[in-house]
Amino acid sequence: MEKTDKEETIPVEISKDDKRILTVFSVNWIELEILKILNRSSEPVYKGEMISVLRNKHDSITEKPESSFYAIFDKLEKSEFIKTKSIPGQGYKTFLEITEPGQNELNRALYWGISSIFEGMLNQLISVLNDMCVRTMGCLKEMNYGVISPNNPEFLVPEMCNECVSASAEDTPNRFNILMPYSKETLVPFYQNLRASPDNIPLKMDFLDRVNSILTLGFLEKKDAKELIKEVHRILKPGAKVAFYEILNFESYLFEALRYLTHGFQIFTPKKSIGELKQFDPEELKELVSETFGKENVELIFLREIILVIAIK
Repeated sequence: MEKTDKEETIPVEISKDDKRILTVFSVNWIELEILKILNRSSEPVYKGEMISVLRNKHDSITEKPESSFYAIFDKLEKSEFIKTKSIPGQGYKTFLEITEPGQNELNRALYWGISSIFEGMLNQLISVLNDMCVRTMGCLKEMNYGVISPNNPEFLVPEMCNECVSASAEDTPNRFNILMPYSKETLVPFYQNLRASPDNIPLKMDFLDRVNSILTLGFLEKKDAKELIKEVHRILKPGAKVAFYEILNFESYLFEALRYLTHGFQIFTPKKSIGELKQFDPEELKELVSETFGKENVELIFLREIILVIAIK
């Protein structure tokens, strides 16, 4: 996604350990398989058994000679990713264990792999969100439109809206970028950029036709989230729509990997720390919005790891 010249970046300090995790891993796929097997095993694994497991799991290495596997074991041991040990009563057999550096290497591979997945699905996700936004929000150029976000507001949603309403300088009077107090100092072209707080958005009652809120409720305490929803309801015209985009509860290891890849979400989020981004249970989020808008006026839409809540005043 293209970034504007005015977008500012947040300096992020990365610890030595984080730098190690964020670098590309150095093992090949067979070595990675060995580390995975050892990491899952509750006890040391006999070298001969390891070779059998690898051959049975991957047809492409069935005919690989034993000497090649032993060379791989030696390489991993020299890299200090594994260590060999003898077990009393097992004769001359040698067994393999993963080391702490080996576990770090495995984590590095995990985060690299997940980052590739996220990068690969990003364009598809944007396409899905674009399509969903157009179909559910039905925005038109002449509508008064607002976007609320704690992050760079050009992340995902305003791209859809620009596409939908063909924003230009003449649209500025009808478009509002509503910045929470902890937001970056990002100005969006063809929007009126307004500073706000959860309980005070400086727009008059019954004014906006459409509002998109992106990853905002997840950064707020429940009390402030309720206040923001009330303020959004106040500034919407009767019959107008709001869409709340939030992170859905999904696999914790993916969420943790995403946290690492975005340095604790600072890439998307505020100029100062405001706590953890929350994952939402769908019914909990629906209940939160329904307290103000009424259950009959709230609809949930599931988009991969994002949940979209459409509410009508």
